[in-house]
Amino acid sequence: MRIQDSVDLDFSDRNGRDGMSGAGSISPMLVELYDSHKQYAQDPENHSHSREIVCGQMTDLLSVASRVADREMVTDVLVTLLRQSEKELKSALAERLALLPNVPLRLLLQLLNEDIAVARPIILNSPVLNDLDLLYIIQSRDTTFWQAIAARRFIKENVVDALATTHDVPTAKVLVENETITLTDFSLRELEELAMQNEELAKPLLLRSDVPESVARKIHEHVSRDLKDFTSSQFGSTVSDADQKEVQDVINDVLNEFVTPRMSGDSFMPTAAMLRAADMFMQQGKLDVTLMVRTLKRGQISSFIAQMSVFAGLDAGVVISLLKQHNGQGLAIVARACEISNEDFMSMFMLTRRMVNADGVVSSDNIGKAQSYYNRINSYLAKKILKRSQH
Repeated sequence: MRIQDSVDLDFSDRNGRDGMSGAGSISPMLVELYDSHKQYAQDPENHSHSREIVCGQMTDLLSVASRVADREMVTDVLVTLLRQSEKELKSALAERLALLPNVPLRLLLQLLNEDIAVARPIILNSPVLNDLDLLYIIQSRDTTFWQAIAARRFIKENVVDALATTHDVPTAKVLVENETITLTDFSLRELEELAMQNEELAKPLLLRSDVPESVARKIHEHVSRDLKDFTSSQFGSTVSDADQKEVQDVINDVLNEFVTPRMSGDSFMPTAAMLRAADMFMQQGKLDVTLMVRTLKRGQISSFIAQMSVFAGLDAGVVISLLKQHNGQGLAIVARACEISNEDFMSMFMLTRRMVNADGVVSSDNIGKAQSYYNRINSYLAKKILKRSQH
């Protein structure tokens, strides 16, 4: 039986039962869709134009089929048409349907049975897919589908865990680069093991703000051994001893910041290599607030102090004493003088509390005082105060 015959039979059957309501208004649209689809199949030279018409008619049909019976009939027809359609039409329709909130799941599943080139927009964006649908896809499909799910916004913890247990490095890399999700303790354990064996995964994992310090240190301790071995093997006779020492000092500085625990009593004094790096960033025009906050989020407090010292023109010891203030007054003055935004100021204040307490805990009273100091002091006065302290 041809599609048109099945459509005609369905129309007459429904019209006989329900009169002209519902199906009667949809019938002409279905006939138009059938004609357009036939034109699309028979006229390859105008595929692009015909494809747009077919996609528009399909989405229009779904929007006007309000009754359950009508939607089932429309879905039946659309699924039948999709089975006979070429990949380009399926891809175009998938992009359209991925944005609609009330698409019949059966229609989406028909498209999800295609390869990832067709299915990707639905997996990435469709609000119709729930956790069970995503978990089923993880169980039944391959890494290309897993990566698409891992890139989806705000996926739930059970889906995150399921993706982590695939032990697929490309999927894990997409997952840890997705800033809209939260990594669970379970998924972190799984990803930690993978990261120990794969530096491409270790880097984005360490940049996440929700990765516990204990996990970050463990990964860095493992990576540091490989990195030191690599640099030792790469230095040849063409590299001077001074250059080799400079590179090794930088590597050791960075690794030690992650691997060696710092207690609140430590000075956090930056090394000469850290200060030279900050100077280099400044000379190249790359030393800005974004870089400094990013450095803090990685837990590199000593490097941040070096950067702030150069950025604000203060001695590193002065920066340390300001950051150790419980109420944030000194940091607020520097922030106002250097035109650092309120949001970045609060990030700096919160991320340096480990200098005061080993656990980084700060009282709500001190948070309020820091915010109050920032709000009260104006830029002009802050610059005058800062100028008196600059070296």
